Amino acid sequence: MSKTIKNILAICIGILPIYIIMILYRLTHTDSFSSFEMLAYPLIFGGFSIILILILNKYLLRNGIRAFIPERGKFIMDIVFGITLAAICFLLLFIEQLVFSRVLTHGKPPSQEVIKMMTTLAHNPLLLAVWLGPVVWIGVAASEELARVFFLNCLWNISEKKFWIPVTIILVSIITGLVHFYQGSFGVVSIGIQGLLLAYFYYKFRRIWPLIISHAIFDSAQVILFVLQTFQT
Repeated sequence: MSKTIKNILAICIGILPIYIIMILYRLTHTDSFSSFEMLAYPLIFGGFSIILILILNKYLLRNGIRAFIPERGKFIMDIVFGITLAAICFLLLFIEQLVFSRVLTHGKPPSQEVIKMMTTLAHNPLLLAVWLGPVVWIGVAASEELARVFFLNCLWNISEKKFWIPVTIILVSIITGLVHFYQGSFGVVSIGIQGLLLAYFYYKFRRIWPLIISHAIFDSAQVILFVLQTFQT
């Protein structure tokens, strides 16, 4: 089996089915997730996604996990890069809200179930700890960034032409944004733009931990700010 076929097969097994299931479920179910489901599903599907990608990476693509494990002496830099990326993502969010929010969301909240979940977290310290711990770091940040990196690596292995690099970065960012369509059109555009930043960073440095750290910080900070605002009001 050729390298190209292996990488296409890896995408078809490890990435596309999960994305398609997420989109189809959102399209066919009008009822929103409960707060418990919003906590449990990321851990279940995120954990399954991580295991599946690691298995495909090792046994189908015959690759090691060097890209997923920080080299000795570089983890401090991963943390610094992660915090920096999170700060840039917040800056991008601020700019996006100024430019796109009214046009894309028409003044409506992007996702009522997300707001409902955060309200529940604000009044339940145990659930808040679960969210800020395993849910954010494993179910959301680790699984989504591992999928992004795996998707990019597989596409880059298909062709070595220079134009293919920016094409794949844009393609993966668009697809990742569309998967989050339940957050509204603003969410799709915002996550797509942030995806361009994260994908380009990975292309330049080939380090996944800064992506995971920045993603976890970005999501956690928004929840913490919402909780603080809830108590102030």
